[in-house]
Amino acid sequence: MAIRLLPFRDYDEHDVVNLFKSAGNKGDFINLDNKDKQSTPQGDLGVFVKVKQGYLNDPFDTDKPNDWDPIDVEAKDGQNSLLGKTDYPHIARNLYPEANLSVEPVNSTGDACLGVTLRQTVEKDELGENLLYNPIKKDELYGVLPGEAVPVLSKGLLTFSSAAIVGDPKPGDSLVPYVGGTASGVEGAIVPDGCNKIGTVLARGHRDDYTNALGGTNVFGNAGFQSGYYYVAKIDCA
Repeated sequence: MAIRLLPFRDYDEHDVVNLFKSAGNKGDFINLDNKDKQSTPQGDLGVFVKVKQGYLNDPFDTDKPNDWDPIDVEAKDGQNSLLGKTDYPHIARNLYPEANLSVEPVNSTGDACLGVTLRQTVEKDELGENLLYNPIKKDELYGVLPGEAVPVLSKGLLTFSSAAIVGDPKPGDSLVPYVGGTASGVEGAIVPDGCNKIGTVLARGHRDDYTNALGGTNVFGNAGFQSGYYYVAKIDCA
């Protein structure tokens, strides 16, 4: 599911980091026109992430020694290819700005989690149209383009669907990073050595909207959309 957060949220905008793009290449992000790309770890909203690229012109960084600023207009990671081919010889190039710093999904219990993404990184809508040319619809989808900074919340109160939290934790259980940008529940407030506690489950509920009021199956809209367990959790990835 591309959107792993439910609407109830309570947080301070000062705890939102807007410096990092989601790391990956063209094709790694959300493409609503492709059933296999409607949800990806790099593109979903509500993914627990860690810093992948955090260097700004560091002479000791052998991978990217010439990154000077938080934003750049050079093609990186193949993301500017959303504009089409941009390296024809003897003509000007027209690249859009792209964040140099990047985050990637957490993948183990000991990862240093920065926070949770508050928007999905999306390439195309359900009609296959490039959202670079439709910024209004991009905002309606709670999206950012590949290469744009994705807001990451480091601290606050959020409601997660079961796509974001695995293991069916109970209220009072701790949360630690897990595979694919998810979090896993650990019983109690004390986590095992080597695990990075990133939050606490405050409440658990269950949604079942697969059947309508007459007992029949919904045939319009999203039948069973985000049904199953959901979790109200306080996260603190400081």
